[in-house]
Amino acid sequence: MRIFIIGHKSPDLDAVSSAVEYAQFLEKAQIYKSAQIIPVAAEQVNKEAETILAQFNVKIPKVIGDYKIADEDRFILVDHNEESQRAQQVDNEKVLEIVDHHKINISFTSPLKIDVRPVGSTSTIIYELFEAKSIKPSKEIASLILAAILSDTQGLKSSTTTGIDSTIAHALSHELGLGLDKLTFEIFKAKSNITGLTAREIVKRDYKVFNFGGTKVLIGQVETVEPGEVLKQKDGLVKALEKIKVSEGVQQAYLVLTDILNINSQIVYATDAEREVIEKAFTTKGTNNIADCGPVMSRKKDIAPAIEKTLH
Repeated sequence: MRIFIIGHKSPDLDAVSSAVEYAQFLEKAQIYKSAQIIPVAAEQVNKEAETILAQFNVKIPKVIGDYKIADEDRFILVDHNEESQRAQQVDNEKVLEIVDHHKINISFTSPLKIDVRPVGSTSTIIYELFEAKSIKPSKEIASLILAAILSDTQGLKSSTTTGIDSTIAHALSHELGLGLDKLTFEIFKAKSNITGLTAREIVKRDYKVFNFGGTKVLIGQVETVEPGEVLKQKDGLVKALEKIKVSEGVQQAYLVLTDILNINSQIVYATDAEREVIEKAFTTKGTNNIADCGPVMSRKKDIAPAIEKTLH
């Protein structure tokens, strides 16, 4: 039997890293001893994940589509749980576990193991699992855990950051001799790299689809140190949002541009109906297909809940 550990579609660093990290944990803890544990990505990894994994000499996981799934194969979901965010190869009946830090929105016919905690990163949870079993991750995996925590919490500045995230990040920084500020800057630089990407690729580089009371909403996010560079493509981004709504079968689509140095987000939208949602959700004013939403950074904790509340 093969067990594929897989993150969400449009995989970010935490989704890719947590699959690799959890694979090592299961192997070191000798869980599923008779199975072959395989970390995979739901889709091609982004430049941030590619850069950071290479920096720490960690092999980039293959994409799940590269494998022919057999009846006896099983899945463990990391960094997501909603069906809209799962790879199409994942069969509900074959899911063994979920390890995540997002709001639960699931329906399964069979019992499964679920570990969901209110922390800033799935990698935080996995580090706690290593600690609970008194197992030490390899230096490469420990480095990856630190990077994923810093990435998902935007350098420990996001509203999703908890004391647990901060404590683990500082402990790993000291143990590994990796400066938090330096590594955070390297991550931010990798996040900001949109060189050669089309408007559509920018929107879909890091996106999630949510079901808010029957309304499907796609929220893409670009975390950058140079939002002005992204906005040079605004007209193309608006057109891309319109086309993506059709291709993804969603009713609304937004692109959040997060300035990770100045702690501020702007949202690009395509229609008047979407503008009205954003204006109400963030008490702002939209002009020329963009609205400034102020000092919000987290899609999970700040952006998505505000839009969901407005649509309800």
